[in-house]
Amino acid sequence: MNIKKNQVFVQLEIANWDNTDLASSLFETCYSQRQYENDIIEVHQVVDLGKHKGKSRYLIIINITQDLDNLGEEIDNPYIVKSP
Repeated sequence: MNIKKNQVFVQLEIANWDNTDLASSLFETCYSQRQYENDIIEVHQVVDLGKHKGKSRYLIIINITQDLDNLGEEIDNPYIVKSP
């Protein structure tokens, strides 16, 4: 088993808590990091960065685990920029 682990950092800004579901936002953030169908994506930590110009700011730390021997199909993810 050939495992590759990676950690990414994503900043999230929330302007209005009345219109925001944090769980849904975290799910979408994790989904945006998937490249292959067998990727394992986990939220490692959510760090409150405080408020800036009336918006709540958070740093989302995400762990990505890939089994390089069994990646699965590549996901057509519009959030991922592919190299030419």
